[in-house]
Amino acid sequence: MSFDPVAATVRVAESEARERLSVGDFAAAEAALHTALAQAPERYDLRCLCAYAQQSAGHLHAARANYEQAAQQAPASLELFNNLGVVCARLNDPASARLWLERAVQLAPDALPPRLELAGVLQSQDDIAGALACYERVLTLDPRNARAFFGMGSAFAHCGWNDDAIQAFETALALEPAYLEALNGLGIVCKRLGRYERAHALFAQALALTPDDPSLLRNQGLLLGAMGDYTAAERLFRDILRRHPDDADAHFNLASLCLLTGRLAEGFREYEYRWHTREPGSAVKAPTSTLPRWHGTPEEAAAAAMGGLVIYAEQGFGDCIQFSRYVDLVTSRFARVRLQTRGSLLSLMRRSFAGRVEVVAGEVNETDEAGFSHHCPLLSLPFACKTDLANIPASVPYLVTAPEKRAAWQERLVGESRRKIGLVWATGKRGLHKQTFDVPLELLAPLLARADVAWYSLNKAPASAAEQAFLATQPITDWTAKLNDFDDTAAFIEALDLVISVDTAVVHLAGALGKPVWLLNRAESEWRWLLVRSDSPWYPTMRIFRQARARDWAPVIAELAAALDADALPENLP
Repeated sequence: MSFDPVAATVRVAESEARERLSVGDFAAAEAALHTALAQAPERYDLRCLCAYAQQSAGHLHAARANYEQAAQQAPASLELFNNLGVVCARLNDPASARLWLERAVQLAPDALPPRLELAGVLQSQDDIAGALACYERVLTLDPRNARAFFGMGSAFAHCGWNDDAIQAFETALALEPAYLEALNGLGIVCKRLGRYERAHALFAQALALTPDDPSLLRNQGLLLGAMGDYTAAERLFRDILRRHPDDADAHFNLASLCLLTGRLAEGFREYEYRWHTREPGSAVKAPTSTLPRWHGTPEEAAAAAMGGLVIYAEQGFGDCIQFSRYVDLVTSRFARVRLQTRGSLLSLMRRSFAGRVEVVAGEVNETDEAGFSHHCPLLSLPFACKTDLANIPASVPYLVTAPEKRAAWQERLVGESRRKIGLVWATGKRGLHKQTFDVPLELLAPLLARADVAWYSLNKAPASAAEQAFLATQPITDWTAKLNDFDDTAAFIEALDLVISVDTAVVHLAGALGKPVWLLNRAESEWRWLLVRSDSPWYPTMRIFRQARARDWAPVIAELAAALDADALPENLP
């Protein structure tokens, strides 16, 4: 038998790679496998092994490329499809991840790893029913699978099903008392329910197992802030950043704390890390502009004066409304300004900035940036404009309603002599975090029964069957079907005497119109509403009613009722 030097080279390289993999030397394993594949590119098994080494080393794009090439060469493989799905999920490509993991599940319906991975991907796509079905199948096959109970807890928490989430997390912990993710998940649910002592104990238990875990430390800091110990929270965030200077989530948490406590200059500087945060629900997608970013520096002034600025909207409708106040502020610095906003704000924004700013709607990549020199995300304008508490541009109104729409609403309400008050009690967002914003409808019944007020719903959130049944018995008029965009809603608000609302875009809209607006603010306040004070430097016509304890709205509603008694006439508002 003749000696085959190519085969020998491949055997030696493969042997070296497997030995290096066994001791966790992924770089050396990858190098050896590249040698082997150069001689035997048809060996899909070696290509899978190379992809595994790259995956283990965190080189996910390279791993994906090798797995995909192997998938074209190899017969159907559970391990290959599962690993490729996992890599796609880590690369934030849930559609591809789902495709490969579903193929793995089809090959082996009783295999647990791909079904668990698929459940996580489905949950990331908000397919909660599909995720729960996967977890239930896993528990049918393995009734003591702690990871499945943890996953169910996460899914329940995402939907705001608090009791079910707690039970699932507790079951996972009963099976694996040192399950860090379950301790953390249960702690987060308890924090958001206002059960701060238990949340503190859970985070402490988790930190005893991994004292330097940045994610756990951040959650502990957020809990300290919720408990009102802002000094300790800030100390913890800064301690994380001393050890992990590039921790974007810690920077973002510090930003929120600085803004909440009124240190806007530092807060908006730290807020620039929002593009890089990895916490679910916090990450913001940066605009994919080809233009240089405007930072408001003196060095940019000459180029700016001769050029143009494209402002890209971001985040929610309330953010777009609140920070559109900066648009006029930058028109003096650029020869041309364009605001790219969201579709339902387009008519209102175009009228409000007519003759000074071009306003368009659509995706970032749909915008022709020709003729412009710079771009800036909308919520970066306060940083570029060096905003602090003393110089917030707070002149109102800065939004302008359509005269004909405003007149139509005034005509509709002309016969109503009572105080005309618009009401928003829910955000419509069912996630656990957002549920803490909502006021239970039954608490509002005494207010709605007042004979001196004509109530009008501004609540666009879909009502449950129980809520619909309750509202049908209450003296509140619902014309929200006539409100097709924010231009319509703004005109309606102009015809009212007062708006009372939880923290939604309607609050910002009323404030931007210069109308009296009363905010029902939850205990874990958004940073923009600061602390303690009953007014807002952002909106001169705002009055804030604050929760003292999480989810305890009864004292807030009592205070609101007393304020309505004291301010009996529209001219006394807010």
